Amino acid sequence: MEFNLTKIAYVEAAHRNPAGNEKQQRLHGHSYKVEILAKGDVDPDVGWIVDYTALKDLFRDLYDQLDHVTLNDVPGLEDDTTVPALERWIDARIPHKPVWYDGVRVTIDGDLDFVPVRLPALPAENLPERIQFSFEAAQPLPQLPAAHPCHCVHGHSYRFEVGSTDLDSLEGHLRAMYDELDHTFLNENPGLECATCERICKWVWDRLVAVGESPTAVVVQETYTARCIYFGK
Repeated sequence: MEFNLTKIAYVEAAHRNPAGNEKQQRLHGHSYKVEILAKGDVDPDVGWIVDYTALKDLFRDLYDQLDHVTLNDVPGLEDDTTVPALERWIDARIPHKPVWYDGVRVTIDGDLDFVPVRLPALPAENLPERIQFSFEAAQPLPQLPAAHPCHCVHGHSYRFEVGSTDLDSLEGHLRAMYDELDHTFLNENPGLECATCERICKWVWDRLVAVGESPTAVVVQETYTARCIYFGK
């Protein structure tokens, strides 16, 4: 019997798309979901097609070249950083493709549009009802030592969750915030010159208060495994 395996990695990178529309040509960033695929029969002795560690090892060196960088600076990606080009770049550099190797699939982890979703309250985390949306942006953290990966220009598919006493009126303000931040270089926004998650949370909170909203919680998620929650206290 033939089975399919997937090992997932996330690459946080900035880029410009020279062939894209005006918005896509601006410096921005994404969280790229990279899936290394395997296919084959199960080894009767160990019970698997291949060790998941072997799939991870197959991509390890390429991950180090792609994560927390500007993709246009990577040799071979200077003029084309689209998802298909990134898939081809990775596939061409997989060393000594094993018999079980079945290719690579790259997707962007954000919505690539303003897609507000209402989330129910989450009492375990003291979170109220809130609206979630995502946007795509680039940034460095220049205040960090040069050896830190976040010191360099990189990118994320950010996810915001914002609670308020009036979610109906909140949505329009979040749409305006999306238009301001999506496909941008965050550090060019006043107040976000050093855009840690903590500072982004406070920036969002203050902007909403300034337009008459009463936020109750702001959540900023910059990677699949990292987020910050701010309750305004």
